[in-house]
Amino acid sequence: MDTIKELEQWMSENNISNTFTPGARYRTDEGLGLEEIYGIYIWYFIERGERQDLRHFKSEKEAVNYVRHYLQGDK
Repeated sequence: MDTIKELEQWMSENNISNTFTPGARYRTDEGLGLEEIYGIYIWYFIERGERQDLRHFKSEKEAVNYVRHYLQGDK
């Protein structure tokens, strides 16, 4: 799996509610999310409007694989 679109498709096929990826993410949401800023992918957590960046990735593929493994462990 290499792209966010592929991750979103995998999530849909596995009945995982998508609140994580940019296309389905709202800025005011709380919880975990993935965002791309200037070519860096950031896995973050927001609670009560306070954002905490948890991990940074140099490539989309690296970020997508991390999120997929996270979701597989959380199922």
